[in-house]
Amino acid sequence: MSKLRPTPRAPGLAQEVEEIPLGVRRLAAWSWRILVIVTATALILYGLLQITGIVIPVLLAVLLAVLLTPVVKLLTRYTFLGRGAASGVALLGLLLVVAGMFTLAGRQLIAKWADIQDKLVTGFESVSEWAKTTFQIDAPMINSALDEGLAKLQENADTLLNSAVSTAAVLGNLVTGVLIMLFTLFFLLSSGPTIWRWVVGLLPPAARTGTHEAFRRGWKALSAYVRTQILVAAVDAVGISIGMVALGLGSYAVPIWLLVFLFSFIPLVGAIASGIIAVLLVLVLQNWIFALIMLGIVLLVQQLEGNVLQPLLMGKAVELHPLAVFLGVAGGAMIAGIPGALFAIPLIAFVNATLLYIVGRDPSPELGVDSASRDHFAALAVGHHPHLVDVDVDADADADAESDVSRAEGRDTSDSQAQPATVSEAKSAVPSADTSEQSPEQAPEFPTKPTQE
Repeated sequence: MSKLRPTPRAPGLAQEVEEIPLGVRRLAAWSWRILVIVTATALILYGLLQITGIVIPVLLAVLLAVLLTPVVKLLTRYTFLGRGAASGVALLGLLLVVAGMFTLAGRQLIAKWADIQDKLVTGFESVSEWAKTTFQIDAPMINSALDEGLAKLQENADTLLNSAVSTAAVLGNLVTGVLIMLFTLFFLLSSGPTIWRWVVGLLPPAARTGTHEAFRRGWKALSAYVRTQILVAAVDAVGISIGMVALGLGSYAVPIWLLVFLFSFIPLVGAIASGIIAVLLVLVLQNWIFALIMLGIVLLVQQLEGNVLQPLLMGKAVELHPLAVFLGVAGGAMIAGIPGALFAIPLIAFVNATLLYIVGRDPSPELGVDSASRDHFAALAVGHHPHLVDVDVDADADADAESDVSRAEGRDTSDSQAQPATVSEAKSAVPSADTSEQSPEQAPEFPTKPTQE
């Protein structure tokens, strides 16, 4: 009969640690690491929320850089413009387009403002009459409610005045944010590859190529999301604007187009809010029958977006489950309000593609490896560490001395002779494509069209 023997204890393991079950030890090891990650993430988010005046413009600049980078590449390739000049032209074109849309929409609203006021008064009176008839509400009840509202307004006059002052401060911050966004966007377009290579160069040499490749996957997913969202927003805006024209409200088509286009960048919530605004506008300016027709048009456009455009255009570039989209928007709104809801999904798409590559599930294998950047990082690792060169020189001197002793003793020195004799020979083995000294126009751009190995 065999005797039971205790499991041998690992060398160096204390008795009190050995008494703790292995599962508990592993759970504790995972727990403190997860706590560190959660704490670090919370601290980073808290710090970013304290400087939202800088973070939000920079994030907007990144999204616009994704949109305008192809334009800059086309201008650089097919015109005589350099990278900086092409970036300036693209930025100026963006400003002209945005200013033109807002100017046209503003002129139409100003031209129709008197008509809007009259129809608002008429619509309010008709709604009041309908409420009186349907819910048996008499005029004294409505008048008392209005009087109470005016009294509350007078009581809170100071609060409204303070709100107006804070609104002026908000407008000042808005102007500052726009300037920060424009400067950041210009430099991202003109020298984005150089900035990125500098950032990656701060990492340990072994992590540079992997980080660069992961970032390329994330950048591709972000680009696919932004361009698809712009196209989907434009289709939504055009569809609802055509509905406004069909219902006899063509003079309001441009403001509604701009409103729907901007709101569509907020996933889920934006489309619903812009649709409600369009239906209410038709209800006020026409009647409830036209409002129902407008509601049907809005639902038809949104179904076309969700069931046809999103799956067809987004494809496998951004693999996000609808639950992830919903929770991401909700979490972003809870953390940072409307900006959080706006940036949540692009950030999730970028992080998702990056992490998939890190864990070994390449979401875009067709990108291959950016050999130019890989050679650049390899040359950077060798050429920018003079103290390592001194150490290698000393090591070579020691190796030469040892080889002399070995020859004196008659030992085989073929292995040592096979090694490079000097550091210069070791450097010559590194690819000479050091792009750090090239001009921004000649340096390999990021994202670039990859070269398959």
